[in-house]
Amino acid sequence: MVLNQLFRQSSLRERRLQFLRTHLDAFEVEPVFPLPIYEEVLLQMEGICGVESTCQVVGNQLFAGCFDVSDIGTDWRLSIDRQLQFFLGKVESRVGIKFNCNLLEQFVGIHRGSSQILDASLGLHRYPHLKDSFVKICFHLDPKTDPGELVKTAMAIDGSCYSLELTQVLLKDTFIIAFNLFFDGRSEIELYPGAPGGKHGEQGHWGQDLTLYIRKHFGKKVNDLFSVSNIVAASFSRAKAEPILHFSFTNIKEIPNSFRFNNLGNRIYSFCESQDCIAYAIVGATEKNLESSRLEHFYFSYNRYDSGNATLVFD
Repeated sequence: MVLNQLFRQSSLRERRLQFLRTHLDAFEVEPVFPLPIYEEVLLQMEGICGVESTCQVVGNQLFAGCFDVSDIGTDWRLSIDRQLQFFLGKVESRVGIKFNCNLLEQFVGIHRGSSQILDASLGLHRYPHLKDSFVKICFHLDPKTDPGELVKTAMAIDGSCYSLELTQVLLKDTFIIAFNLFFDGRSEIELYPGAPGGKHGEQGHWGQDLTLYIRKHFGKKVNDLFSVSNIVAASFSRAKAEPILHFSFTNIKEIPNSFRFNNLGNRIYSFCESQDCIAYAIVGATEKNLESSRLEHFYFSYNRYDSGNATLVFD
């Protein structure tokens, strides 16, 4: 029994690394610092993991060194205390910098006893210039519970200020609170309200406020995409002039029916279509870019579980 468990854990770890390295090879990303340290962290994770790989396309430029890994089933406090501290410590010892963890530490200190946080993901978003790169910590919240107190804390410590209408959406429907720790010492908080897309219809109360907000404030293109996707989310932060809208699809083959990509986007889609065990894929862009005849500025993410199994957030 013990040997079988050890063998399974070893297989899961190797599969995570395979996911990451296959992505790097496909998009010709060099495994530069601190990607090798990030791989060390993946090997420390003991639960089932979801590996989300992201490509950002800016015209004819492709940035494909972005990863977020969720250690599912592991207490989120352990993820913060062990994997995150290990990673930050090793990075800081190499490059002589100090991440600004003040916002993260305040949030964790206030809500360390929270049972509303399902798990935490640890991400590395590596761009060509280290100063533009950041570590991303996402707290995934139980959509069946009220996230209001967690969101209020995040907004208070960040000094965020949104309209009363949008604030109500964030208080009711946020299901991810993210902390971005930049290598140049900057830090920011992102709030992600979400809702079931038209593929699922209503799922209890979660997403009702965001659904109404999108119907009221966004145009036909966005609402059409809402109706054909599985999950819709929007990311808000002080650093963004307008939100990024994220449309999730469990059937990747449906994506070309809704999006017309430039050549880089077609390359990303073709690669993803050739891969097995993709749980879902996400296309993200601002409304302005979505309304273009062809997507030139966008994010394309896809998620693979090392166990081969996945569960939607509201199941």
